[in-house]
Amino acid sequence: MQKKFHVDDDDSKLKEALEYIHEQLEGLNLKPRDSIRAELMCEESLVSLMNHANFSGLSYFSVNVRKFFGDLIIDLWVPGEEFEFSGAVELSPLKDNDALQESYESIQRLVLHSFTQYIRYRHSGKINTVRIKAVRSNYSGIFKTLAALFLAVVSGLLLRTFAPESVSLFLNDNILVPIRSVFLNGLKMCAVPIVFFSVVSCIADIGGLSGIKQAGGKLIKYFIIANILGLAVGLCIMYIFRPGEGVNMSAASYETVKTQPLSLAGNLVHIVAGNIVRPFLEGDMLQIMAIAFFVGLAISLTGAKMTRKFSGELNMIFMKITEIFLYMVYLVVFCSVASMIITTGAGTLFSAAGVIFTLTGGHVIIFVLHCLAVKFCAKLNPFTMIRKSVPLLATSFSTCSSIAAIPDALKCSADMGIPSSLYSFSVPLGLSLGKAATPVYYCVMVFSAANLYGVNIAPSLIVSLSVTILLLSITTPAMPGSGIISLSVLLTQAGCPLEFIGLAVSIEMITDFTATMTVSFGNLACTLLAAADENILDREKFNRP
Repeated sequence: MQKKFHVDDDDSKLKEALEYIHEQLEGLNLKPRDSIRAELMCEESLVSLMNHANFSGLSYFSVNVRKFFGDLIIDLWVPGEEFEFSGAVELSPLKDNDALQESYESIQRLVLHSFTQYIRYRHSGKINTVRIKAVRSNYSGIFKTLAALFLAVVSGLLLRTFAPESVSLFLNDNILVPIRSVFLNGLKMCAVPIVFFSVVSCIADIGGLSGIKQAGGKLIKYFIIANILGLAVGLCIMYIFRPGEGVNMSAASYETVKTQPLSLAGNLVHIVAGNIVRPFLEGDMLQIMAIAFFVGLAISLTGAKMTRKFSGELNMIFMKITEIFLYMVYLVVFCSVASMIITTGAGTLFSAAGVIFTLTGGHVIIFVLHCLAVKFCAKLNPFTMIRKSVPLLATSFSTCSSIAAIPDALKCSADMGIPSSLYSFSVPLGLSLGKAATPVYYCVMVFSAANLYGVNIAPSLIVSLSVTILLLSITTPAMPGSGIISLSVLLTQAGCPLEFIGLAVSIEMITDFTATMTVSFGNLACTLLAAADENILDREKFNRP
C-alpha cells in the first residue's frame, strides 16, 4: 500500500514513515527476524535519501509496501538530486588507524557484492527511488523449476511417442532451440566482462584487508584451503562415480567448442598471454583471469580507489544485463529438457538423477571434512559445534540463502566463544570467499557434461580447469546469475556444449538446500579454526551447554 508524507518537519515525517512501515510489516505476520531486517534496511535507506532530499519542487515523499508473488517489496520515493547510494550502513571513520579503516571499507565492498541484490537505487526526473526486496519467497524458485521440469518431461515424451518425427523436429528446431540459443548468447555476451571485473574487484578488495593482521590473514587462508578441499572432493567423486557416463548425447546437433590440448608445462606457460587483446577476442578465460588478477593486484598496491570503484560498477552493470536474461531461465529449463528428450530420449534423466546424488554426496563429504578439521586442528568436539549451529543449519537449509542466515551465523559464532572482532569480519567475508561447496558443483557439472556429450578432457586440461574453478569459486560474487555465468565459462573451456546449462540450472535448484547449509557450516568452521589458531577462542564458552 502506497502512502504519501507531506513534509513540514523532516524529522517528524521520517519517524512517521518508519512507524507506517512497522505497522505494515506487523500486518503481514512476518518472522521477527525478517521484520527487523526489513525495518533496518528501510531506516538506513530513508535516512540516506532524506539527507539528500530537495523538497523545493515536491513537498512530499512516499512509501509503498506490497507483496508480489510471495516477495515483500518496499519502494521509497524521495525528491532530490542524484547521489552515490551504497545501500548499506556507512562505516564510522577510524582516524587512529588508517589501515583498519581500509580493512572495514574493503569488507564493506565485498559484502555489497552480495547485498546489492536486495536493494536497488535509481534516479529519474529529480526523484531518488530505492526498491528493497525485504523478504524473498524461499521456495518459489524450486517450485517453478520443478514445474518447468515436469512440463518439459511430459511434453518431450508426448512428442517423441505420439507425434510424427518431422513435427517433433520442426518444433525443436524452430521453437525450443531458438529460445535456448537467445539465452545462451546472452550469457556468452556477459561472461567475459563479468569474470574479468569480478576478479579485478575481488583481488583489489582482498589487498585492502591487511589491517586485520594475523587473525584476518589466517581466516582468508582457511577460506582458500576450504575451497581447495572442495575442488579435490569434486575431482575425486567424479572419478569414482562418473555420473553421465554411458549416455552419449554427441549424436545430437549440439555446438561444441574445440579446445587445444596442451602439456602441463604448456598450460602453465599459456596462462600468461603475450597479447592483452587476443584473450578477450578468443574468450580464453584462463588468460583473461590472469590479466584480471594482475590488474586487481596492481590496483591494490597503487591504492587506485577510483579504478577499483569503476571496475566494481562495470561488474554491476553486466550482472544487471545477466539478470535481465535470467527472467527467462525457467522457460530455458523447459526448452532445454524438452529438446533433450526429443533428440536423445528419456534415458538422460536417469543420468541427471546420478548427478544430483553425486553432488549431494560431495556436500556431505565437505561437511564431514570440516568436522574433522575442527576435531584435529582446533582440538574441539565437532558434535558440540553441530549442536550449537543447529539454528544456522536450519535457516540455511530452509531458505537456500547464506545472506538470510547471517543473523544466525553471528549468534552461533558468539555462542561458540569466537570474539566479535573476528566474526564481525568473517561472516560478511565468507559471503565472497567461503564457498567450499562451489568447487564441488563446478567439478560435477563440467565433468558430467563431458560424460554426457562424449567429450574427452585431457589430463593437461584438467589442470587448467582446476585453476579456473578455484579462481571462479573465490572471486565470483554471490549474486543471481553468477553461478550460471561461471559454469558457461567452464563448459566453454572444457569444450562441452552450453546447452547443458538448462539441465544444470534444474540440478542446482534441487541441490541448493544442502549446498547452502554446507557453505554456512564451513564458514563457521573456518572462523572457529582461525580463532583457535590465534588463541583468542573462549574454549570454556564453546564447551558450555
